[in-house]
Amino acid sequence: MVRLIILCFMLSQLAIAPGISADMKRGDRSSKGMKHIFRTSQKVRMGNQQAARKAKRNFPGNKILGVKLMQSGGPPVYRIKMLSAKGIVKFVFVDAVNGEVIK
Repeated sequence: MVRLIILCFMLSQLAIAPGISADMKRGDRSSKGMKHIFRTSQKVRMGNQQAARKAKRNFPGNKILGVKLMQSGGPPVYRIKMLSAKGIVKFVFVDAVNGEVIK
């Protein structure tokens, strides 16, 4: 049983190793360079309606056309498609973990 636990632990470390070794090859040994390895595992803490409300609060008078959760490589973010009063379509991004609006 102990051997099985040790084997599982070693295999899990091998799964992380390729990302870490790629950072080391680039010469980036700081924790900042490896942050993407750990940020991708963050959980979404807000729903799409909450993200839409945040965007609407930051851009009053705009209409929400669509909300999509994006989870590719970096931290999860909501991409919110908005229509301004002048008829201009723009995208607003809201961090799905902490709710920060990224313009």
